[in-house]
Amino acid sequence: MKVDFIINYHPEVTRIGILEDGRLMEIIVEDSNEKRQVGNIYIARVNAVLPGMQAAFVDIGLERSAFLHVSDIRTGALDKVKFAKSLAEGTPEPMKEAGESIEKLLKKGQELLVQVTKEPIGTKGARVTTRVSIAGRYIVSMPGENITGISRKIGDRAERARLRRILSDVKVPGFGVIARTAGVSQDEKAFRMDMERIVGKWREIGRLMLKKKAPALLHQEQDIVTIAMRDLVTPETNSIVTDSKVVARNARKYLKMFDSSMMGKVKLYRGKTPIFDHYGIEQEINGIMAREVPLKSGGSLVIEHTEALVAIDVNTKKYVGRKNQDSTIFKTNMEAAKEIARQLRLRDLGGIIVIDFIDMDIPEHREKVLNALRSELGRDRSPTKTCQVSSMGLVEMTRKRVRPSVFQALSVPCTCCGGSGRVMSAVSTMTRLERFIERAALDKKNKNLVISIHPRIAGYLYEEEGRRMDHLVSISQLRIELREDDKLRVDEFKVYSLDLHQEITGLYSASG
Repeated sequence: MKVDFIINYHPEVTRIGILEDGRLMEIIVEDSNEKRQVGNIYIARVNAVLPGMQAAFVDIGLERSAFLHVSDIRTGALDKVKFAKSLAEGTPEPMKEAGESIEKLLKKGQELLVQVTKEPIGTKGARVTTRVSIAGRYIVSMPGENITGISRKIGDRAERARLRRILSDVKVPGFGVIARTAGVSQDEKAFRMDMERIVGKWREIGRLMLKKKAPALLHQEQDIVTIAMRDLVTPETNSIVTDSKVVARNARKYLKMFDSSMMGKVKLYRGKTPIFDHYGIEQEINGIMAREVPLKSGGSLVIEHTEALVAIDVNTKKYVGRKNQDSTIFKTNMEAAKEIARQLRLRDLGGIIVIDFIDMDIPEHREKVLNALRSELGRDRSPTKTCQVSSMGLVEMTRKRVRPSVFQALSVPCTCCGGSGRVMSAVSTMTRLERFIERAALDKKNKNLVISIHPRIAGYLYEEEGRRMDHLVSISQLRIELREDDKLRVDEFKVYSLDLHQEITGLYSASG
């Protein structure tokens, strides 16, 4: 499989498109004003301990407190000073499962070292853990752990055995270590250098812990391009193309540290056409915002976001097939399974996902569709779990979510509909306004009203020679002046009383 990285740099936003065999499979976006938090290490202060949730809220210096569950607490990290000294000396305190209730482990005001595992999403703060780790190019190291592991994605038994021998030789006492997929075929020297760099970083963090008080950032994850070079680029990568000289230079500089042969794969794009247009990525990004995704056969996917889950519906639409109904449904579902796996990666959707495949009467078809979905999800970097296809064609699955989806990163809730996708009709808006005026008229304090309303609704009121407007005046016996305001939502209005010299919108609403 040919993998290409296309990097579009802008001072305010950096975008990375990952192409597999020429097709966009992932898009990574980083806003310069909203740096990623996952991987950052902080000294945190406990704000509140919640025994009922067996969790605590801790201050790490962000807008909202972070969430720490008891399952993410390791005993070796609870004594800040002792843990800091052990890190600074390169002999970290052994980490053990807490095994006790949250109220016995933490108290308000306590300081401890934590790492962000999940970005703040919506109204939720970041999720943190005391199971801290730092990733290098070839290894991940965890202080206080005794683990020596190999990435599950490395399947070759001989290579796994070779890497395990290397790790046993380079491992520093007190630091757990896991070999990453980029370490395949690398020699002992490469692993040893990576290990020394990370242990040096842990010593530095320990020294900073002794000097600083919570909340304080001790280790910041690298920029998006460096992370991509570290985590995603492999010797099998075909090319790394960017429209920025600075990005190209930094990418070559990073790769030179680990594998100078990779430097030649970094290329500077000099075309006049925008780089994402040239590679067909911009059009794909526009499709990310679409609710409906067409399938080549003529069917489609409909993707709906809710507060708790993502629902994906599969439709045959205009595809009728050439044989019988069962084969038509099977072909559409098979195509949908592959496209769903791609859309999950492309949109970076996570959490609970419910897929409504077209009902299949043949058990063998259901099994093949599920296998196709699982096979495609096997190429996904984010962990997924998939249930069986039910007799009704439903599949429940989960995909690990650590940051807002690309859909959320590229968009904001609609100012008109608040993100629901719908607004009140002109008739409904007029009915609300009519009831409001009736309530205001009952108060006897209001004789003269000025109503600000969206131009579209104002036009509706003045249609048919102002019949609807005349009706509003007749039911209230008030003097009403309309003012158009295109800054209001289509279904929003504001009312001012010239008698009371104040806005009265909140006084006579249905909830008031």
